[in-house]
Amino acid sequence: MGMFKRIGVVGSGLMGSGIAEVCARAGYQVVVREVSEELLRAGMARIDGSMERAVGRGKLSAADRDAARARIRGTTVLGDLAGGEIILEAIIEKMDDKKRLYAELDRICPPETIFASNTSSLSITEMASATRRP
Repeated sequence: MGMFKRIGVVGSGLMGSGIAEVCARAGYQVVVREVSEELLRAGMARIDGSMERAVGRGKLSAADRDAARARIRGTTVLGDLAGGEIILEAIIEKMDDKKRLYAELDRICPPETIFASNTSSLSITEMASATRRP
């Protein structure tokens, strides 16, 4: 493992759930935050289904699946991400929503927490302007 032990993922859609799964399978403790219990359940089910398919294809052992799944915790409380060393954002591609999220994360996370985005088209500089971080 690298320099991080605890990773936060905001959003459990296709990209967020995939990021959370890869991090957990690599041995990291992961907290996945979603805005509602319903979306969180769907995201966790997506992760479970993906890992189950990997077991079925012989790409992942059942024991490794269980260990990875045990490293993932879901929440609807943004403050639960405050202990993460890096927070990966994978929410809807709307700048106002992303800036609002980053401003809130900036308030609750220690200055050394790294923020990262999974955006494919929006300005990282504009998102970062909502924080006091470089």
